[in-house]
Amino acid sequence: MKKKILITGSNGFLGEELVNYFSESNLILALDKEIPINFSSNLHNISKYICDIRDKEKLEKIFKENKIDIIIHCAAEILDEKDPNEVWKTNYNGTKNLLDFSETYNVKKFIFTSTFSIFEKNYDSPIDEKEPSSAIVDYGKSKYAAENLILSHTFKGDVVIFRCPVVIGRKRLDKLALLFEMVRQRTNIWLVGDGSNKIHFIYSLDLLNAIKLSIDLHGKNLFNIGSNNVTSIRDVFQKLLKHANSNKRIKSFPKSLGLITLKILNFLRLISLGPYHQRMLVSNCVLDTNRIKKKIDWSPNYTNEQMLIECYDYYLATLKQEKENSSSKKLPNLNIIKLLKILNF
Repeated sequence: MKKKILITGSNGFLGEELVNYFSESNLILALDKEIPINFSSNLHNISKYICDIRDKEKLEKIFKENKIDIIIHCAAEILDEKDPNEVWKTNYNGTKNLLDFSETYNVKKFIFTSTFSIFEKNYDSPIDEKEPSSAIVDYGKSKYAAENLILSHTFKGDVVIFRCPVVIGRKRLDKLALLFEMVRQRTNIWLVGDGSNKIHFIYSLDLLNAIKLSIDLHGKNLFNIGSNNVTSIRDVFQKLLKHANSNKRIKSFPKSLGLITLKILNFLRLISLGPYHQRMLVSNCVLDTNRIKKKIDWSPNYTNEQMLIECYDYYLATLKQEKENSSSKKLPNLNIIKLLKILNF
């Protein structure tokens, strides 16, 4: 029997992939505050709703009119320039609205995609699920608060929280296009610091598989998730350059000078890397994923370098296609590439 699944943030990169994936054998309520996008297949199984999860009246109407079995909650405010109050209204208050109505209307399962952005310092060893948050920006703080709300709420259904690192996928451009254009246009790749730090990624297909496996999981569960065998950023980028047959090199700015340079370039709008991303580029942040592997017998199929290589090839193959106008699918500011080429960096 088909399950009825409400997916929030359905216009986003991950939301779209979830809708396409689960609509093969389920009835999907694709919810987003913006005008719905066009999904690729299984349209007979997809109903689209325009609704801000902060709008309790409109949201409850959707619950009343549908017997929802599962919620996969991806909607979030993430941008640094957003008003902090708006971030909290969506990421915390909006999550509470969904939980309250899930309790009232007897939803069976609540799945939440959280983030490793709740960790914003340098970690010398993998971070397990018991590690307290070190979030600085309101995005990370609000997502951590939402996690605790979900785990302590009186909702009687099953709960699964996935703490996701950087989610990589073929259709996700955002910051990745900056890296891919450096490789494509044969410029050197510049790192802040020596590039020995490790940053965890997860490929969207691996995350979708984990969510599918968690559908039958009971109780309240919190999982870190991510790729295996995480190597340094320098090593990952070097393998991408080798795959692209590029003769360019990876070069480094001293960390302190590099961070100052990033702030200036961001201020001049030559790049779009806010304070959080600047800190992430010079820090170690790798999640301990042993719990999820033991609990649902899950293991990722892609390493960091494998997912970047696959996405780079897809980027080249679709370069001339019109890009969709969402925050994760549109091209970022690429002016820095022009500057690097002018300066012959």
